[in-house]
Amino acid sequence: MSGQTVFNVHLDVFDQLAIVAGAFTLLAIAVLILVCILSPDCYMYKCCPFNLREDEKPIEKAVVYGSTEGKPFRATIKEKPVPAYWHTMGTLKESDMSDSLSDAGTGDVIELKHDRVKRNPSKYSSSSSTGSVSPTPTHVPLNGRILFTLMYDRVDSKLNIKIQQLVNFSATEPDGATAPYIKVRLYRTPKNFFTFRGKLGKDNSGQNLDVELQTKIQRRSDDPVFNEVFTKSIEQQEIGNYSLKLLICDFDRYTRHIVLGEVVVQLAKVDWLTQTEVKFDEQIGQPVEENLGEMNVSLMFLPTAEKLTITIIKAQGLKVMDPQKNTTDCCVKVVLMYDGRQMKKAKTTVKPNDLNPVYNESITFDVPQYQLENVYLSVSAIHQDVESDKKALIGRLYLGTNFECDAKDQWVEMMHNPRKQIMCWHKLQS
Repeated sequence: MSGQTVFNVHLDVFDQLAIVAGAFTLLAIAVLILVCILSPDCYMYKCCPFNLREDEKPIEKAVVYGSTEGKPFRATIKEKPVPAYWHTMGTLKESDMSDSLSDAGTGDVIELKHDRVKRNPSKYSSSSSTGSVSPTPTHVPLNGRILFTLMYDRVDSKLNIKIQQLVNFSATEPDGATAPYIKVRLYRTPKNFFTFRGKLGKDNSGQNLDVELQTKIQRRSDDPVFNEVFTKSIEQQEIGNYSLKLLICDFDRYTRHIVLGEVVVQLAKVDWLTQTEVKFDEQIGQPVEENLGEMNVSLMFLPTAEKLTITIIKAQGLKVMDPQKNTTDCCVKVVLMYDGRQMKKAKTTVKPNDLNPVYNESITFDVPQYQLENVYLSVSAIHQDVESDKKALIGRLYLGTNFECDAKDQWVEMMHNPRKQIMCWHKLQS
């Protein structure tokens, strides 16, 4: 044929065998891959990247107490928790918060009265191995005293408060304080109370908290020495409108702040001398309970989903934190605790200018059922100024089997009545 070039390829026997062997090799690989995909009996099934096994799904990161993602699990405390969530209160159904295997909630509500434990004291006894709060001291020794000095600088219009030492105060005894510290509070009398100057009781009724300061913590020290000075600017004509309260505080084994005792000084009764310190050696008295308000909360546990839900329903009679507006901007912070450590926290929205706020907000945590008696909740009412965003603690409460009275009763009732909301009122504590 003219115009066409013909190439003749000559293959010897070895070239022909190589081509045939290559074809068989490719065919064998294809068959092997097909077997790996379709047959779990193949010894290479586990390491084959092309298999269609349904059990190899992306591994979800294990979460710990406090998370609201993933399925119920058994995790270690060291895992980092993921954010919690909350939703508007309604009929809390377990099917809304877990998978299809969860047992549906009934939405029943049980209101726990304050006097139920008096009528049925045996019903609320817990089988917890941890028991109630350890014998942390609730007051200082009868002869405990505090040494401090006051000095008013008329030139700079400043009040100097020097906290020196606690005397006859034991920290090395088995039931002694473990980490004592002093809270320094200055209260100011509003103008409409000026006629009662110097006549207010230790509860500081009719007075507004102007400033709160705190010393360093002295751990396990008998008669701890502080020697810390605090300064507050006060005009000379206003010094008589203030009162000083010193709170001797400590921590218990669950890291709760507890007040052991207090000392109150009406500054209108102090004999002030220019640039001269006024020395005080005061007997420490029993703390006077402040009326900080009450909070209504409910607890519910869903055993199949292993979810613990706390609902902040409402609060009433909150302490006034903004003297100018005579009101409070309150939000509620909830912390899930384990062995004194924070595992997860979340908070509600802020209710501005309301001493009786209504929330109806729920916060849900993942908690394994076998750990219900070991975890507990810290619930804090916080004043968060909507204008300046400044924050101040109003009061707090604790819920769990390791605490006393209504806090323990509500928790035990929740454990005995799964899938039901257990509602109770609690007093806020400072």
